[in-house]
Amino acid sequence: MNHECWNAFTNLLSGRGQDPGEDLPGAELVVLEGDREVFRSALARHVRRDRDDPEVIWIRPLVVPAALQTGLPGFDVEAVRRRALHVVGARLDGEVLSLALASGQHARIEPARAHRLARLQDFDTWMTTLAAERRAEVEALDHD
Repeated sequence: MNHECWNAFTNLLSGRGQDPGEDLPGAELVVLEGDREVFRSALARHVRRDRDDPEVIWIRPLVVPAALQTGLPGFDVEAVRRRALHVVGARLDGEVLSLALASGQHARIEPARAHRLARLQDFDTWMTTLAAERRAEVEALDHD
């Protein structure tokens, strides 16, 4: 993935350059097989390239809703595990990043909307409840 696409990816995750009317904008992942959507999820705001294979990108899809604990959202990192995307091609289409995956599937990283944006905001809130060391572990995407 070239520098421009990587910057677009990180900007989408952080919400930079998105609609200022959105409250804490972010990104979601859409995976397609041909023209058929097979997966859609909000993405946590952290990403990293694999140290051994720069074509592999680690992300954390937020596939389950938060449970409420003491009035605040709570996530189980075992349920919202990190995932790898093996990217063989990337291009920027406006505010959407299109990815060709080694699996033959295609993916889009696009601004998060509707309940996926709400799930991301719940995850952001949950992250603020973690001790700094635990937060850094979750953000590092090194293990689940």
